[in-house]
Amino acid sequence: MNMQSNSDNQHSLGITGDSKPNVPVFACLVYVHTNEDGVVTGRVANLAGGDSGDIRASGNSERDVLGKVTREFKSRVFKILEEGQEIPWVDPPQPPLENEQVRSVPVHL
Repeated sequence: MNMQSNSDNQHSLGITGDSKPNVPVFACLVYVHTNEDGVVTGRVANLAGGDSGDIRASGNSERDVLGKVTREFKSRVFKILEEGQEIPWVDPPQPPLENEQVRSVPVHL
């Protein structure tokens, strides 16, 4: 498996020195929104969907939605790296819509 070190990856969290983990860490940028019915939706903004489509989820709480999208994010990034492919980052990501809030979730592979 070809995994870049955190210092070589512009999307990493920038951890260096003795604090640097042994596993890669990536920032999963999620845009969340709660609609008028109380349903929370979220979408990953910094990873291109490709053949699998964009990563999106909905649920009863932000925590539920963030859990769903980060699990899928982790699975896709792991598979991409395992296959020796380059991660299709969206850089810069599209700005959030007016009704969306930005969440950055660190994801360890």
